Amino acid sequence: GGEWFAAIGTEKSKGTKLLSICGDCDRPGIYEYPFGTTVQTILHDCGASEVLGIQIGGPSGIFISNHEFERQLGFEDLATGGSFIIFNNHRNILDIVNNFTHFFAHESCGFCTPCRVGTSLLKNQLTKIIEGHGSAGDVVALEELCQIIKKQSHCGLGQTAANPVLTTLSRYPELYHQLLKKISYEPGFDLDGALETARGLAQRNDPSAHLAQVEETS
Repeated sequence: GGEWFAAIGTEKSKGTKLLSICGDCDRPGIYEYPFGTTVQTILHDCGASEVLGIQIGGPSGIFISNHEFERQLGFEDLATGGSFIIFNNHRNILDIVNNFTHFFAHESCGFCTPCRVGTSLLKNQLTKIIEGHGSAGDVVALEELCQIIKKQSHCGLGQTAANPVLTTLSRYPELYHQLLKKISYEPGFDLDGALETARGLAQRNDPSAHLAQVEETS
C-alpha cells in the first residue's frame, strides 16, 4: 500500500523511478531504482566505463560531468524525467551540444520570437565557435542569448532549448575557450577580402593596404 511505497526512497522523494538508460554502456535498457540511488551505482549496473558525462532528462535536461557521479536520484538533488544518455571519453561534448541545438532549432513551432529566432541564432553562434571563428565576446554573447531564450520563450521547449549549452558551458568552459581566437571580435563580413579588387586597380598590395584584426595584448 501507500505506506509501504512511501518507505522507499528519501524524505522528500518517495518511491522508485523508472530510467531509460542508453548510450555507451554494455547493458542498456529500462531500470527501476529507489530515489536516493547514486549515479555511480546506476553506471555500475548498466556496465558503463570511462564515462565522460551523462545527459539527464533528454536534450532539454542537464549534462552532468564525471565529477558528479555521487549525486542521487531525487527531487532534492537530481530530478529527471527518466532518460539517461551515457557518453564515454571517446565522445566530443561540443558535437553532442551542436546536435541538440540543431534539434531544437528544427523543432521550434515558430509561435514566439525568442524561440523561433533565438534557437536559430544559438545554432549559428555555436557553430561559429566550434569551427574556430569565435572570440571571447562570442562566448559572452552565446550565454546572453541562452538566457533570453530560457526566460522569454512561451513554452517548455524554448525554455529548455538552451540547457545543453548552459550546462556544458558551466561544467566544461575550457572546451569552448580552447577553440577561440585571441581577438576581441571577428566580423561576419570580410572587408579586407572585399577590397581586393580596389587594391588591384590601385596596384597596391603592401601591408598598409590591408585591414587586419589586432591580436589582444592581455
